[in-house]
Amino acid sequence: LRTPLLDLDLYLSHAFLYNSITVLIVGIYLLAVGILAKILNYLNRGSSLYLNAFFVFLALVGLSIILLSDRLRRRTKHFIAAHLKRSPYDYRKEWTEFTRMTTSLTDIKDLCSAIVRKVSNTFETLSVTIWLMDEKEERLVLGGSTALTELQGQNVVRALEGGGELLSSLRKNQTLVDLETSRESWVINLREAHSNFLKEARIRYCIPMAMSDQFIGLLALYDRVAGVPLSDADFDLLRTIADQTAGMLLNLRLSERLRQAKEIEALQTMAAFLMHDLKNLASSLSLTMENLPIHFDNPEFRSDALKIVQQSVNKVNSLCGHLSMLSQKIELKKVETDLNELVASSLSYLNGSATVLISKDLQPVPRLMIDPEQFQKVLMNLMLNADEALGNGGEIRVATEKSDGWAIVSVGDNGCGMTKEFIEKSLFRPFKTTKKQGMGIGLFQSKMIIEAHQGRIEVESEEGKGTTFRVMLPLKTM
Repeated sequence: LRTPLLDLDLYLSHAFLYNSITVLIVGIYLLAVGILAKILNYLNRGSSLYLNAFFVFLALVGLSIILLSDRLRRRTKHFIAAHLKRSPYDYRKEWTEFTRMTTSLTDIKDLCSAIVRKVSNTFETLSVTIWLMDEKEERLVLGGSTALTELQGQNVVRALEGGGELLSSLRKNQTLVDLETSRESWVINLREAHSNFLKEARIRYCIPMAMSDQFIGLLALYDRVAGVPLSDADFDLLRTIADQTAGMLLNLRLSERLRQAKEIEALQTMAAFLMHDLKNLASSLSLTMENLPIHFDNPEFRSDALKIVQQSVNKVNSLCGHLSMLSQKIELKKVETDLNELVASSLSYLNGSATVLISKDLQPVPRLMIDPEQFQKVLMNLMLNADEALGNGGEIRVATEKSDGWAIVSVGDNGCGMTKEFIEKSLFRPFKTTKKQGMGIGLFQSKMIIEAHQGRIEVESEEGKGTTFRVMLPLKTM
């Protein structure tokens, strides 16, 4: 009520609204029955008193069914709560707090624990439990609880023999239900068959959690501290929380499956590389051992055999070293370094083994705070990759410059180049390479070193024309 002299908020009670709507429904029903009776009386003027009495009896029976209908009462109360009665919850506040508590959680157990604590505080109940469905064994498992320990949860589920009947019932009737007061036939059967389980598991209110037709589990609450039953507004908020929880749990499960698939793919790829290299080593050593008894007295053969054994040992050590790079955390030991001197030093190593033309254009660049040992690995890897991509008569171009706050080192070649698809999907990923000999770890390690320096690496390539890598290091943080 708003007037210049009065500002009043007037709220009608839930009971008043419910009784008013009930009276309105009864009035409309009796009015409809009276009109129908008048029409029948007009059409059958000679009807007997007994027929009229029977019609009135049927009308009263119909009215009794309407008034005693549990489903109608539930729908009426829900309509009042949703449209006529002010909600006791500030949904914006509740949802902001729920999002803040759950957004950063990536473990299913941690997520379930946070949600049961939130529900317990919101609805003032000491026992809130999330039961999840084990997809492999088709049974319930404890996700998180404010009242049950992990051992208690296992004992409860074991007592129900996996919860098969409960699961099948909830899958068919995916609605929030009060297992203590509901008059639905399936709830009555469930209550009678598993009363001990429901009491031990402390389940009164049960909210199935499903997403995309996939049953995730259920959210279960016991009686409130004050003994007050949950209202329709409580049910609406619980339904929303259960739906959101189901979506988050499904996303976590899908993310875990994706992670496992990637791990298996990486393991299979690594195993293939190792099998190939170890097979070659085994063949070489096997051939040497076969000829050793025959040519043992030949000094030249013994010398070659020792070289083969030493090369095999070095190859195995090299394989182990490359694989260890994947798990090592890069630790930088930064010192003030002249970038051009570091590039020139790397080129001097390459000049001794390269069979191609090398050109350089080193522009003045400020001294940088970098780890020279780690960064030289990047330079050597890029230069060796360029050398391997070239045939006779090719050219490697190395340049440095300063531009827009970046110190830039570019290494280019006019070799075979790379496809756009390979650059987008495989470049800088371990075990992905275009070389016949190699494990695809060098560029992966180089990218990690560059990013550890807060820099970035860019690539331009065209098949048949060559490739250019550009390493960019920020000047302002050096």
